[in-house]
Amino acid sequence: MAEDEATKKKKSEDGESSEGSSGGKRKLILLVVGAILLLGIGIGAGFFVGNMTADDPDSAESAEVDEEGDEDSDRKKKDDRHNIYITVGKLLAAVEHNGSTRYIQAEVDLVGYEKSVMDDAQHNVPALRNRLLLLFSSQDFDQVRTIAGRERLRVESLKAVNDVLELGPKGDRVEDVYFTAFVIQ
Repeated sequence: MAEDEATKKKKSEDGESSEGSSGGKRKLILLVVGAILLLGIGIGAGFFVGNMTADDPDSAESAEVDEEGDEDSDRKKKDDRHNIYITVGKLLAAVEHNGSTRYIQAEVDLVGYEKSVMDDAQHNVPALRNRLLLLFSSQDFDQVRTIAGRERLRVESLKAVNDVLELGPKGDRVEDVYFTAFVIQ
């Protein structure tokens, strides 16, 4: 009988240890699953609150006082629009300088906000190239060698582009001209 009691005691101890280890595994699994659920709920709540704040015009970040009136609202309208770029391409113009021929080479891009205006500009690229080549050819080489001279040429180019497209100085127009490459020799 002593043997039976010892065997029963050993079996019951083995059973408790196996139940204890499987119970510990269950607790660990439940803790991990619970942590993952809490993390998912936290991320979902963060996205929800973040989207509500971004869409809310009364939120602290988007609330601005309009002190300048119409000028500030015009600037906001421009900031909301997307830039539309048109590549006019590489232009090479010969310029007379001290009895010899020099060259101005520039890559020209146009930027605007109105799709209809930029579509018109894209359609009229040959006319724009012609007008810009004539403008570049009429430049004084010594002036174009300076930064101020290049900036003046850029402003004159913008006016020439809008003149070709028959667009006024305000409203729907090409907004700017960029020289993305500029070489003189």
